[in-house]
Amino acid sequence: MSGATGRAIARAGLGLATCVLAVAAVVVATDGTTFPALDPPTVALAPAVAALECAAAGPYEAPERGSVGVPAGLRLCPTAARTITSAGAVLDGWEIRGGVVVDAPEVVVRRSRVVGDGTQPFGIVTTGRGSVRIEDVTLTGDFPEAAIGGDRWSGERVEITRVTGDGAWLGESSRLRNSTVHDFVTPPDREASALVVRGSGRDVLVEDNKVDVGSGPGRGSALLLDPDRATGRGDGPIVIRGNVLGGGRYTLREDEPGSPSDVRISGNRFRRDAGEAPLRVSRRAVLEGNSYLDGAGLPDW
Repeated sequence: MSGATGRAIARAGLGLATCVLAVAAVVVATDGTTFPALDPPTVALAPAVAALECAAAGPYEAPERGSVGVPAGLRLCPTAARTITSAGAVLDGWEIRGGVVVDAPEVVVRRSRVVGDGTQPFGIVTTGRGSVRIEDVTLTGDFPEAAIGGDRWSGERVEITRVTGDGAWLGESSRLRNSTVHDFVTPPDREASALVVRGSGRDVLVEDNKVDVGSGPGRGSALLLDPDRATGRGDGPIVIRGNVLGGGRYTLREDEPGSPSDVRISGNRFRRDAGEAPLRVSRRAVLEGNSYLDGAGLPDW
């Protein structure tokens, strides 16, 4: 065999190998999480590349101090409802019409707006195997159940506004911090609460939020403790601290029977706009340092 022929064969082999690697890369990049697009078919991403970022939004930057919801001036990419099945997937910079179902652990949804159109019961919801961190997100529109729901979710700098259902359902191991919930547009035929503790009621934190469910017909509570079953001591407390709460018949209400055994309510400030009273909770709840906005003490519940 001549040297020229050998070199030609080597080049052909290298080209074939490159082609095979490219095809393999495509297979890897399209095997895993399903992200429904605006029109079928769907696009799939593997865990190794489980980041779906809107190019128009630019690279991630931490929001300015005091920012809540989608950062001002951020350009978003439109898309339809999504189901996430890949662990660690990141959605950044999207305007999502419908909702997001999180069916994988350690998912992140950030710098996005979720607009309810009545087709999805929740704006963002976890399944039995899902967990999600929600940051700098605005949820608005028609969600028949609630803007956020499920267990194992945390929200930071979230804005929930002008929704038709409840603001958020906090299941087991849920957190909401430094967020706002306000300006409900509840239909006349239903009652809505801003935040509702659901599920087991274990290990829930509501801290440093501004929550106003409003007043009048159709208004439930700014914060309603309504777990499906009572939890034993040591299972994880419900902690409600440092919030500004307003509206509702009872602004903060704990339903019985079946109320949780470890509820700690401290340092919250209440508006003077409750229909009946700012607080109605079990005598087992621990209350410390709560007051009206002007510093006056709350009436005995």
